[in-house]
Amino acid sequence: MARNKVEYHIQAGAFHTFKVQADETLFIGQPVAIRGDMTVGLANEGEEAIGIVYAGSVAKDGVNEGYKGDDGDIVTVVMNKPIVYLTAGGAIPAGGDIQVGANGKFIHRDGTTNTGAVIAKALTTASADGDFVIAYLK
Repeated sequence: MARNKVEYHIQAGAFHTFKVQADETLFIGQPVAIRGDMTVGLANEGEEAIGIVYAGSVAKDGVNEGYKGDDGDIVTVVMNKPIVYLTAGGAIPAGGDIQVGANGKFIHRDGTTNTGAVIAKALTTASADGDFVIAYLK
């Protein structure tokens, strides 16, 4: 993960690139969910999808062959949600729900001790208080 906001550029628009999870093959038009730091896999039935596979690694047939995590492929995912940097108030796992915390920071909404309104979902992992986490707003 980048140590500061200058090291990672969040592109404008609805098209964002992600790594494909190991042991997965994704095809154009499939729904995907977060599986790790900027990594996606096929969304399961009933699971919240972050977007739809639009394209992927160059010179790959995304309709018949697909994009393979084991080959180090990437996919372009269409997302109509703003992606932002947030300052974590503690550990937040990639794919975890985020709520507003104290002092202008954001915390993992675990549903047990932190039960506030979900405002975002983490695309990267924050290990400790003060880390930056990349998230999309809900």
